[in-house]
Amino acid sequence: MPPSGLKPSSTEAPNVRRDLKGIILCLLVALAALVLSPPTHLAAQGLSDRQHIVYFEGTPQELEIYKIYGRYEGPTIMIMGGIQGDEPGGFMSADLYVDMALKRGNLIVVPRANFKSIILFDRGQDGDMNRKFAGVKDQDPDRDRIEIIKNLMAESDLFLNLHDGSGFFRMTWENEMANPSRYGQCIIADADVYTNPRTGQVLELANEAQRVISIINRDIPEERYKFSFSNHNTLSETSAHKEQRKSASFYALTELGIPAYGIETSKQLPSLEMKIHQHNLAVNAFMEIYGVIPEQPRINLDPPVLHYLVISVNGELPVAVADGQTLMISPGDTVEVVHIGANSDRGLSVDVLGAGSLNDIRMPLTIDAATKVIARKDNNTFGQISLKFLPPGSNETSPRLLLASQVNVVQAGAGWLPGMTPPPIEPPKDQPAPTQPTLTVADLNQNGPAIASAGSLPLSPERAASGEVAPVPIASVNGVSGFLLEIDGQRVILRPNQILTIKHGAKVTLVDLETDDQLPARTVMNLRGFIGRPGDTTGNDKGTTADTSKNMISRFAMEREGRMVFQLGAENGPELLAAAYLEISQPRLQSVTLEANGTEKVLKLGQRWGLRPGTQVTVKEVVLDNRLELINPRYTLGGRTFPPRLPQTLTMPSIAVSLAVFTDDDLAGKVVLFPITN
Repeated sequence: MPPSGLKPSSTEAPNVRRDLKGIILCLLVALAALVLSPPTHLAAQGLSDRQHIVYFEGTPQELEIYKIYGRYEGPTIMIMGGIQGDEPGGFMSADLYVDMALKRGNLIVVPRANFKSIILFDRGQDGDMNRKFAGVKDQDPDRDRIEIIKNLMAESDLFLNLHDGSGFFRMTWENEMANPSRYGQCIIADADVYTNPRTGQVLELANEAQRVISIINRDIPEERYKFSFSNHNTLSETSAHKEQRKSASFYALTELGIPAYGIETSKQLPSLEMKIHQHNLAVNAFMEIYGVIPEQPRINLDPPVLHYLVISVNGELPVAVADGQTLMISPGDTVEVVHIGANSDRGLSVDVLGAGSLNDIRMPLTIDAATKVIARKDNNTFGQISLKFLPPGSNETSPRLLLASQVNVVQAGAGWLPGMTPPPIEPPKDQPAPTQPTLTVADLNQNGPAIASAGSLPLSPERAASGEVAPVPIASVNGVSGFLLEIDGQRVILRPNQILTIKHGAKVTLVDLETDDQLPARTVMNLRGFIGRPGDTTGNDKGTTADTSKNMISRFAMEREGRMVFQLGAENGPELLAAAYLEISQPRLQSVTLEANGTEKVLKLGQRWGLRPGTQVTVKEVVLDNRLELINPRYTLGGRTFPPRLPQTLTMPSIAVSLAVFTDDDLAGKVVLFPITN
């Protein structure tokens, strides 16, 4: 049996997407788990039982990761599908485990490891991604996702890679489709027994696989569809499968020392549902022998139906455009699809034809010609809307929706759209509107930290500079009247139940608790998701400083429409006396300054520039909204990374490409370069 307990996270952040690398940081995260949650019952601290992480959002390389934590400790199993996009049984089975709740143990689910290949229903548009784990070139579009997947493996006790293989594996030759060279209906390992040369641990891969197969085959009545074990003997010089030394499972086994298997259902099974069901049988059997106690997922093969696309034009209030309808705009308008309303919520993408890339969700794009927006579920197109221009000289306001009405998707209770200023909170209709304004992210960057809570007023820049705090009514909770903080050197008092919105990368010093009564002797000041003093089991963060770009552990956050909210508490042992909240604003691209042929051009988020193929174009400056700074910047052109030192001169390719900006693995946004011939 593998060791119990969830391993420390080496890839963190639901939109923050932090990559915690190295042994020291892994130990810190492990200590956080001990300090911030009881050893056997996650729910006791009110922690979320799942985490959704999105990398490279809005690109064809989008990578979604789901971490599901059991109520009680146990092993962590990683399930991956879709590394080859023409094998739907694997990625559709993995997708079902996303919604699973666990009593014991943990799951890391990567349903669509290669989303681009799935959209195109292709084994690998950029080469076979499952042959790149032994080494991958820096410019390879798959490189970054492979590194993320490797880090996820390092958190796991078992790795399962779900595939659809050709024919039926048999130990001896039966016919062309059933023989030792086929892959379908088997569990594959790289050895019968593997001894980790670094630790001496012996992994009985064949015995473990045979235990799983005996469980699977109980539920497969047809003899020809039963599973077998296939040892690829990959380490041997006589192996017929030496190419598997470049695979994900071989990396997990030989580099990380964890059991790793390929699960192959046959492409020749009579139905997609049967493929999914038999993948489920295999995954469930592994969970059974590893002691991960699940709730069974449901197979849902309902055809995808597009209800509407929610579209914002020029950053204004979005409109809902039903399938088949037309949105009238003006030339040069910026269009952003902010939401896909469908009967499914995963594996979805939209493509603004003639602009952007294969996946344009939440990417503002400048529209210069009438076009269509098509919606896909994986590789199936299931709806579209049209974008057309208002007649020249028309007095009608852009945008105008034909046969549809405007809907407000940023109302109270719905949070706000990522990257947009949060709207004022609308009071219930039977109550008067508040007389005080709710502060926004803009206040943070103009006047210092902004306290967002009903009844509080912003300080003027002059009063903020003097150190004066806002004149709000002070209402203590269990003797706690405030949390004294320093945000990048500026003193702030945060009252109980208030939310302080700060920029990504701000440094927060936890100075002290403000009280109007004697607190219990064991009371500590604890910022959930931050380890102030490694090894200190009291959870007392008083006097420490948190760098919000590096030190926050995202699985302890409460996600608020793409923004991360962390609880700041006054705690007496397990008792929470009072709490306030820190909300971290995420980076968003404002503009990229380019120069080509002696012309300088400033492209705002989503805008396009046409250049002749072969033109030398220099990236001169990148600016983020709200004066945020790039942290560990990374730039890609057409998915290929180029050095982050600016200025940087590149060559315009012969196809349309996105110039994407990442800050510490967060996609801040992109602009588009497209070829012209005249």
